[in-house]
Amino acid sequence: MKSLIPWRNKRDDAAPVLWGDDWFDRMWENPFKSALSPFFGSGSSRLPTVDISEDKNEVTVNAEVPGMSEKDIELTWHNGVLRIRGEKRNEREEKKKEHYYRECSYGSFSRDIPLGDGVDGNGAKAKYRNGVLTVKLPKTASARKTIEVKVN
Repeated sequence: MKSLIPWRNKRDDAAPVLWGDDWFDRMWENPFKSALSPFFGSGSSRLPTVDISEDKNEVTVNAEVPGMSEKDIELTWHNGVLRIRGEKRNEREEKKKEHYYRECSYGSFSRDIPLGDGVDGNGAKAKYRNGVLTVKLPKTASARKTIEVKVN
């Protein structure tokens, strides 16, 4: 059984360490990750969660990007792919007689959503409200057609 558990040679007590149990070491690789985790979500994911739905006439993409403003978000369309990019910078500074305090944090994300050629990116409309970005993209005329297939 010991062969299934990774061991750290640098520890004096030679206690078993489970995979992924080196969170303290990883914390120093990116010390701002925990400060920005409410913005980026939990875990190592730096992508906003996205819900995609469609009806006969359009495709709707809802992305959760809390704490951002409209100027922090960039949308692009290229070859059937919608790209959502965001960048957030926070700076806080306090100057008092007794102390000086300054804190800066920075984070960015980019998410590509392939929607195909049946969507017209030029007619896209986007709005941002309460931390949710909603992008509506009309379907092309050929994508709106339905084909009936008969099953024997």
